[in-house]
Amino acid sequence: MPRSPAARPSPPKPSTRKSLPPGEKKLNSVEAVKVAVRVLDELALAQRAMGVTELAEALGETKPRVHRHLSTLREVGLIEQDQATDRYRLGWRVFQLGEAAGTQFDLRSRAEPYLLRLRDELKETSVLAVPINGRPMVIATTDNIYARICISVKPGNRPLPHCSALGRLTLAFSPAVLQEEMLSAPMTSETPQSMTDPARIRKRLGLIHEQFYEVCNGEMMLGVNTIAVPIFRNGDVLAGALSIVGSIQNVPNPPRRKQVETLQACAAELSAQLNSDAYQRWQLRRKAHGMLNALV
Repeated sequence: MPRSPAARPSPPKPSTRKSLPPGEKKLNSVEAVKVAVRVLDELALAQRAMGVTELAEALGETKPRVHRHLSTLREVGLIEQDQATDRYRLGWRVFQLGEAAGTQFDLRSRAEPYLLRLRDELKETSVLAVPINGRPMVIATTDNIYARICISVKPGNRPLPHCSALGRLTLAFSPAVLQEEMLSAPMTSETPQSMTDPARIRKRLGLIHEQFYEVCNGEMMLGVNTIAVPIFRNGDVLAGALSIVGSIQNVPNPPRRKQVETLQACAAELSAQLNSDAYQRWQLRRKAHGMLNALV
């Protein structure tokens, strides 16, 4: 009886899984979310539509990786793509989320009377900034109307984290992992007085924790000084920062006691409105009282 031929094994089915471009590695879910948030932050700060190449350069990521995140964000309505230019901008869903968040937590509207108070009492430009990924972003300013020459700061400005008062203050109250990430990155100098030594900056961050204010004398622009103080919410969470900006003649280093105390009084009231007693606890520390008494 003839033997039947042996059954041949079926050829393997081609894989439908897309391979990543050379040099690319698959991100875990946490890292992927971080990159997506950075994409949204960059589009928000640019206040205009951006292309894939421009976004990749700004974020320090590869074009394929940024494109994948853009595609996902577009699918869920967080960004939109201009069909004529292929550029991307924030989408309708971001506006909806912003409106919802604004009704629950509107630091800008709460801070408006304090910005006016700072300007009128200290006769300097007052500034409100919020932390975004360890870096401050200016969201509101009140220009000095009393000076013949006004030093102004534009909303949307993002002071450098290492050589600005708002930047170091934000960094001081950020998670340790974020601090190390910022301090390990290349640091550029805006002026010869810019602080760029990581060891010196780390020491400075500890001092900011003790004194609840920071100054920046000529580090971003020669002859200009800034004093910044923290605003907290829900305990010790940094919600933002108040600051004044002026010439070194009017905002000296070290600063005048009245300037620091007025800024901290406004920040303390705002923090209390946001369910934080950080300033009350800080006031109990003897070191803080000694530092203020040392000011002129």
